[in-house]
Amino acid sequence: MIEIRHLSVTLGDKTVFSDYSVSLPDAGVVLVTGESGIGKTTLLRILCGLIKPESGTIEGLDRRKISVVFQEPRLLERLTALENVALVTDRASAEHILKSLNMENELHIKAGSLSGGQKQRVSLARAFAFSKDIVLLDEPFTGLDEQNKRNAAQLIRSARLAVVISHDPNDADLLSIDEKINL
Repeated sequence: MIEIRHLSVTLGDKTVFSDYSVSLPDAGVVLVTGESGIGKTTLLRILCGLIKPESGTIEGLDRRKISVVFQEPRLLERLTALENVALVTDRASAEHILKSLNMENELHIKAGSLSGGQKQRVSLARAFAFSKDIVLLDEPFTGLDEQNKRNAAQLIRSARLAVVISHDPNDADLLSIDEKINL
């Protein structure tokens, strides 16, 4: 169990969380939903250590390998799709995971020349090549057509624990979620 207790976070002059507590399971797919600006991305950034809360504790992340898919792809544009994923794994594994996401024809194309949906799939591939222990995903289906969403959902379900932020209510069915958190 990942326990978030009495979390308080202020960004600028906005209080995002005040004495917020929630438990996340050790395994499965957790969908985090809520209005824009409510704190979904902030929660993800706290879980991966990019934002330090003013108060509160998070337990259950020790010795767990975390990977992240941000809203916008964070690729090295001068590297190919394959090279971006191979930064965190061997080339054979990188190629395998990219092919599972329908990227076999784009393996050797520089990330800067890929479409938005292709960049998103490379970001997904790199995150899952790095770790399937805990994967934090912020709007992971952005720019993906239905078939590519299904392929991505299958990959997401392969994580030990996937925490998915989404505005789309259909993502719950697509991901076969185990738990839903509405902020």
